[in-house]
Amino acid sequence: MKPAFKLDAHPRRPRPLLSSPPADYFDKLPMQIMARLPQPEAREAVSVWGWLRFLSPALRTGVASVAVLGGFAASFYLSGSAPLVPATAATASLDAVPRTELANYLLTSGARVENSDLAVLTAANPAITKGFLQASEDELNDALDAQPSDDSTYL
Repeated sequence: MKPAFKLDAHPRRPRPLLSSPPADYFDKLPMQIMARLPQPEAREAVSVWGWLRFLSPALRTGVASVAVLGGFAASFYLSGSAPLVPATAATASLDAVPRTELANYLLTSGARVENSDLAVLTAANPAITKGFLQASEDELNDALDAQPSDDSTYL
């Protein structure tokens, strides 16, 4: 059986003593470190922005915010807006398409025309349907009655 380990029973090794620092080492250390730093070059000319030092911090903040907002407004103004295309150009190009071809496109393509789209058109021009809707009132009523309605409010 091993005897129990006791730290006090083992002698310590002698440590070499640390040498003491040279005289005034800690007093001279900050100056030595500062001497190693790169020195800023002497400014011969007065800085363009030197006058900002004489303003109060609140006034400097105001000048900076005016400069940022002015830059934003100038870039917004100089970027310009898209040139406006007259509405007659779109209408003229659609008028050149035959109505039968336009109706076939809307019926066969994946374009979905909803009742709200047609309501906007008829509200703007009530006589628009006279040119292409050739149905009697009885035919319209039969077509509307044939539409399925799950909601009783539409009946």
